Amino acid sequence: MKKFQLYVLDDDEEYAQRLASYIRASEFGERMQVKLFSKAELVLEVLEAKQAVGVLLVSETYYRLLLDRRTNLHKMILSETITNSLDAETKVPFLYRFQSLHHLLTRLQAFYAEKLNEERSSYGTNKTSVISVYSSSGNSGKTLTAIHLAKQLSFRGERVFYLSLESVSSTSLWLKGETGRFSQLIYYLKSSPELLGPKLQLLKSVDPQLRIDYLSPNDQIREMQEISGEQIRILIDALILLNEYEYIIIDLEASVHPRIVKGLEVSDHIIWLVRDDLNDVYKTKVLYKQMGAMHNVHFVMNKYTGMQTNDFSELGRDIAFNLPYIPEWKSIRSPEQMWASSLFSEQAYEMAATLYIIKGNPASSAEGAVAS
Repeated sequence: MKKFQLYVLDDDEEYAQRLASYIRASEFGERMQVKLFSKAELVLEVLEAKQAVGVLLVSETYYRLLLDRRTNLHKMILSETITNSLDAETKVPFLYRFQSLHHLLTRLQAFYAEKLNEERSSYGTNKTSVISVYSSSGNSGKTLTAIHLAKQLSFRGERVFYLSLESVSSTSLWLKGETGRFSQLIYYLKSSPELLGPKLQLLKSVDPQLRIDYLSPNDQIREMQEISGEQIRILIDALILLNEYEYIIIDLEASVHPRIVKGLEVSDHIIWLVRDDLNDVYKTKVLYKQMGAMHNVHFVMNKYTGMQTNDFSELGRDIAFNLPYIPEWKSIRSPEQMWASSLFSEQAYEMAATLYIIKGNPASSAEGAVAS
């Protein structure tokens, strides 16, 4: 979410000045620009300016005066008596004045992000797409597929967030950003989930070359096992509410841990990798049946050598795409080796286009569905 304007009309000038100073000195200064008003007539001029966008925060003194004024700004009431509105969809929400400024601004920012989502939905704007990469067994190439897809989308001008939910992730080998912040993320997820949104900007890592934002566990094995499915839902929702990303790509491990199952449930598309291996056929069939009906699954065969020998018909779905076997990846010795295959990277993008996973037109022909 880019910076938005926060217009404050408050009869308590000391409080308004303290609020403005806090915004400018904190992480909220990266998300909003604040303008203070002490006279209602000056704010009325802003309301009449059609180009004004953002949030209008007014004290209860001016509530009746401004309630029915038409404006592009989203109104919020700063109250000394009414506690925070529980529903962000409330027409004119209330914020309790005597809470911490951090809590107040976190709620204000979440309210504004929710309103932006409503507006974009009403105008038919596509929301953030959540894509998960999953498999029923290890060594299927989930991380390589997820990272190469993220790379291709980023290089095509899309804003991408890569999230690894594995217990042990090799992402730090391939992505070159600051690491070690996942433990702080887990802390906020467990102790103060309402603060997670603004904290994400500080906790995320960024690969400057690939232009990918990401989060990946480093050595938080026990903490990852303790994360609940509900906490994963909160995390995904917070990423979506940032309104910065066209795609969130989730790298899932081969397990049925609650955090993995919830990752699948919140996904718009699931790329379920399979291998032409009898053991993998069996595990895939059992897990897919146990997880119940999921209509957004795309079975993709990875490490395809040009001929399929096992029968996947019991899944009730066709293999939707074949990703090529890369002999050089049989034993990876350096990060450069992993990035060297342009064929796999291009096929990862063509897979997403063919399956309508990415926005826009599908691949121009069906030939990409069988990559040799």
